[in-house]
Amino acid sequence: MARALFAVPVIAVVVLSACRNAATNLPDYGSVPAFQMTDSDGRSFDSRSLKGKAWVADFIYTNCPGPCPRMTSQMHRLQQRVEGEPEVRLISISVDPARDTPSVLNAFAHRFGGPTQQWTFLTGSPETVHDLAYATFHVGDVIGRMDHSTKFALVDKRGHIRGYYSTFDQDGMPALLRDLDTLRNTAP
Repeated sequence: MARALFAVPVIAVVVLSACRNAATNLPDYGSVPAFQMTDSDGRSFDSRSLKGKAWVADFIYTNCPGPCPRMTSQMHRLQQRVEGEPEVRLISISVDPARDTPSVLNAFAHRFGGPTQQWTFLTGSPETVHDLAYATFHVGDVIGRMDHSTKFALVDKRGHIRGYYSTFDQDGMPALLRDLDTLRNTAP
């Protein structure tokens, strides 16, 4: 009996060490600066609410004729997989703030099963969107053009970008889920 009681803490330490080691193997593409935006319900959103959470971000716009509906459908599937996990958030940021008002963004979100407690759709000033898309996440230049990546970005609990995952490659989503699980189980 004493052996069994001793084994439980040892196993827990081994499992936590394995998760921590896997997290250190992920690249670190830099930190996401604090930002304020507006969610699809018209409420103020402060990035500080993401502190201590692993999160996935994508950049979309509601009148996108090509990849955005597909990306949003994939984000919806991801949301279904992580539903109820309090340490995970999903963030979809519009790269067309002039047209994607909160009400327009909200209608778009509802077409794809959002928004939810875990999945937030955001819009903001062109400067904020540009800073996040271009200078922080390096997924496109949205000033004067709608040039953005079709990748999802993974951010750890400390606010560091830890990976980019193709939404068109069959290996992209499984890799994202694996790495998200690693970060979710890692202390900040």
